[in-house]
Amino acid sequence: MNTSHFFFDGYDIDNGLLRKPTYIRKFINEIQETVKDGKVTMVPYYNGIIKKDGGISTLIINNNFHFTCHTFSYKNTVFIDCYGLENSKEKLLPIILKYFKTNNYDLCINGDKKGNFGKHVIIKANRISYQDGLELIKRILRDIEMTPITDEITNYVDEDNYDIVQMIAESHISIHMCNGQVMADVFSCKDFDENKVIKLFGDSIISMYMVNRGVKYE
Repeated sequence: MNTSHFFFDGYDIDNGLLRKPTYIRKFINEIQETVKDGKVTMVPYYNGIIKKDGGISTLIINNNFHFTCHTFSYKNTVFIDCYGLENSKEKLLPIILKYFKTNNYDLCINGDKKGNFGKHVIIKANRISYQDGLELIKRILRDIEMTPITDEITNYVDEDNYDIVQMIAESHISIHMCNGQVMADVFSCKDFDENKVIKLFGDSIISMYMVNRGVKYE
């Protein structure tokens, strides 16, 4: 796997598909077969702080890799993020469209266009220890007021190679440490102040970019 990043925001999707755990499980199983490995977590979320954010969140996590899918059934949308899979668009897009059956989607190559949802902030940083990574995610949750729906989900190899994903009602936060360098992202359907995230990483940041989300949502 390389460090490619694939985004998919899908709209106008059948509400019934987005609410059905067996259907989402079938989808995530096919994705797992395609990426060949990784452990799966599935979280139905219908009793949250904001009722109309209800849906199903799923995660596949592996070495320097994650795939997340977040359905928002009341809004007829699905948001997908994949980090670390070579040729991810070619491998994943046909499967996603087969299951979610929409012609209205955005691959989030949208520059500075204003979206109707939140942001996706991607940060490359110098080495962060595993314990500091766990603490950093807690501080991000607190400072940008996100809603955790699981404990941290981890894949630990050693201090230079580990993966942490925090599933949130708004989507996810991740930190991947590979060979002593960090790739992290905050993937949210709710707007937030990216400067608060940047401040928490401090001088460790090498580079950062941001994608606005929900550009094609009406």
